[in-house]
Amino acid sequence: MKKLIFTLLLSITSVCVWAQEAQDHAQRTQETVPPTQEGQKKVHKGHPQKLKATSVTPPNYGSVVIDWGFNFLKDCPSEIDSINRSARFSNISLHYNIRLGHSNFTITPGIGLSFEGYRLQGGHVLECNATDTVLKQHSDPSKVILSALDVRYLDFCMLEVRFNANSKWPKESFFVALGGKLGWLWKACATVQYKEHNETKERNSWETFNLNGLRYGMHARIGWGRFGLCYTHMLSSLFEKGKGPNKTTTNPHSLGLSIDLF
Repeated sequence: MKKLIFTLLLSITSVCVWAQEAQDHAQRTQETVPPTQEGQKKVHKGHPQKLKATSVTPPNYGSVVIDWGFNFLKDCPSEIDSINRSARFSNISLHYNIRLGHSNFTITPGIGLSFEGYRLQGGHVLECNATDTVLKQHSDPSKVILSALDVRYLDFCMLEVRFNANSKWPKESFFVALGGKLGWLWKACATVQYKEHNETKERNSWETFNLNGLRYGMHARIGWGRFGLCYTHMLSSLFEKGKGPNKTTTNPHSLGLSIDLF
């Protein structure tokens, strides 16, 4: 019984202390935020009270962005299918938007993961040796269901300069952003699905395939609210110089849709 009474007293004391702190915090907030003068325009409903004071700098904010679209390959072997839009990409990235005072501009660093897929045609498969990466035809091309190269990157350095038409509520207005990214090759896998004895089999080869360990490029975004278009142009080649299929220098660029989830 004594333990129960002691617990109740402790709980009541904690609630009282919390309530007093909340009241003090509300009072301090009211003192720091100047009252709205008559004749001023009404503030957008549903937004923080501290944004009502024009003298207060709007806070920084974060974003979780997903991009999805198609890759386009320049100077690539004909065996890599980039015509039928089977070369696709998807990205997920975390950004932190740092406001530049009361202006409509932000500096936005970020990190992310990128997934790219390239499909091979004509029954060709990708193989890697000590000197270069080669394209070879399967022993029975008619039995090949799928031959593809999947590449994954860690984009550890992303930076954008972003313009928002509405500086207070940037995710409810027109925006445009320019920036660049620097990524590190995380994993690469060549997948071959084929028919054998009336069964579907799959072979996965985890290799570097002489892909560039580092990639870098420029990108741009344009849109309204949480939705937009994104374009990326890689300045680095997909494969190391002189080690790609048929000794080609393949440069990818991409176009897709972008959505801000957070």
